[in-house]
Amino acid sequence: MTRSPLSVTKVAGVTVGTFPAEADTSNAAEIRDQLVHLLNAGPLVVDLTATEFCDCSCVGAILRAGREAAARRTRICLVLPLEGPVRRIAAMTGLDRHLPVETSVAGAGRTLGAVPR
Repeated sequence: MTRSPLSVTKVAGVTVGTFPAEADTSNAAEIRDQLVHLLNAGPLVVDLTATEFCDCSCVGAILRAGREAAARRTRICLVLPLEGPVRRIAAMTGLDRHLPVETSVAGAGRTLGAVPR
């Protein structure tokens, strides 16, 4: 049995998938599959605040999950650090323009309508 790359928790009734420190081609397929599976529970927060490296294969995995969420009529919200390499990668690839972005899990929960404002 392989260990799942994402750490999964529930916060205020919303599923939160926290990315590992390194997200690259070595774990992109597992991340993609896990993100799509997590959509079965409804809205999903994807937390990248502890991620130090995220390559294009994982950006693609997130975008695929975003398309799948739209097809299922549910939503994904990203949690990105205010600055750093992952924030720059999201900006350079357009990831931050395709999906809503917050800087905290609580903010993402509010964006998804799960936490009262």
